Amino acid sequence: MSRPFLSGSVADVCFDLVSTTSEYGDERDLADAVENRVRELGIVPERIGNSVVARTGAKGAAIALVGHLDTVPNWADGVAARTDDRIVGRGASDMKGGVAVMLRLLERLSDAPDPVVYIFYDREEGPNAANGIHRVLADSTLLEPKPKLAVVLEPTAGTIHAGAVGSLNAQIVFHGQSAHSARPWEGENAISLALAEALTRFAQREPVPVEVDGLLYHDVVTITMLNAGIAHNVLPDRVELSVNVRVAPGRSVEAAQAEVAALAGPAAEVTWLDTALPAEPRLTDPIVSDFVARSGLPVLPKQAWTDVATLQEWGVPAFNYGPGEPSQAHQPGEWVEIALLEECERVLAEELGAP
Repeated sequence: MSRPFLSGSVADVCFDLVSTTSEYGDERDLADAVENRVRELGIVPERIGNSVVARTGAKGAAIALVGHLDTVPNWADGVAARTDDRIVGRGASDMKGGVAVMLRLLERLSDAPDPVVYIFYDREEGPNAANGIHRVLADSTLLEPKPKLAVVLEPTAGTIHAGAVGSLNAQIVFHGQSAHSARPWEGENAISLALAEALTRFAQREPVPVEVDGLLYHDVVTITMLNAGIAHNVLPDRVELSVNVRVAPGRSVEAAQAEVAALAGPAAEVTWLDTALPAEPRLTDPIVSDFVARSGLPVLPKQAWTDVATLQEWGVPAFNYGPGEPSQAHQPGEWVEIALLEECERVLAEELGAP
């Protein structure tokens, strides 16, 4: 007889999760599986879209464990696999390894007295405005009163990643006039008009180190996509750049946007598509500093955006701590170490008083 789905060791659970496709916007099957597992444990969850919220322990302010169910698209021919020391497959690191730890702790804490709330949410790997966590925070009755602390199990390789850099996305457009490429003087090449100078300015913009609470973050401006032209013999009349900006804690979004506009130059049209705010480290909050001291784990800056920022904007101190390797996120052949899955479960079990 086979073991129950989403049960067994943390490695077993992780393999089941990785074996279940849940690309961004297509999380229903995995949300159904998580909801069913919660109900098998005798716990009544909340289903909010394709997010699932569960709670164990007594009433009162809980510690929240937070993990997203969705992944980026799989690599070509990517399949789940298990070796002696790794689980391999899309989402293994980002962040089904963390979700596996959450499900194991949910099972172990199902009868424990201290309040813990578990947030399994959808649509994290896309625009912030569509992120499923916003609906969960607005609609869940299991988050009342607000948690006293949130642990987001994003990949941190078993260390604590405090804070988060903000993430802004801009579309920058340069206009010209199309013409036949044999007679370019009859038009204006949008690439030649202003783009060449703007590309040079963007290329010369180095990452800027910013120290906050002894942690070193970096402000980064990166061109990520370029679109131009319709045919080999037509001057392009429009060029589009996509620019991603990472904003260190303590720096204003408005200042970052003004810098991008200056780099683009006066000929450019700049449209801001998506904004996710940075998060302060909050290492001086007693509940955070106590966890850090008890765990003895190293503390590093989070040079990425996570929903630590969303939770802290909502009013709950938070940090990242999970088993995944950050460098494996979104990679072909993505994997998570089984030893780190087990270590993360052990650390959080001790913190939460699991048997």
